[in-house]
Amino acid sequence: MIVERPCPRCGAPIYDVVSPLPAGRPRRWCSLRCRRAASEERRAAANGAIAVEYVQVEVSLDKHVDAVLGSPAACRRVLRGLRERTEAGLLQDARWSSVLAELERLVPKRSSSLRWGAR
Repeated sequence: MIVERPCPRCGAPIYDVVSPLPAGRPRRWCSLRCRRAASEERRAAANGAIAVEYVQVEVSLDKHVDAVLGSPAACRRVLRGLRERTEAGLLQDARWSSVLAELERLVPKRSSSLRWGAR
């Protein structure tokens, strides 16, 4: 899954890959230029200049879910992504069984033309 967040210096998007087993720290800056500028700002702040502090804001999963549920476009993208992954056979792993069960509740079996994975 790819997560987008803004650079704390310039606001440019930073894209991180989120996986069950993270491979290291997430990127903090969008570019080497912003990283160097932030380093210079911290050094200047240590010498008595204007202080700049990097603050990482944690957003809960519930907040993300609320944001998606508040947007018809986001809901449509999630449903489309689930349909495409189901059709491609990417949700066959046992850990996705509860998701598939919820999808079956969303589209009852009697409407077989709308079933997940049906073409």
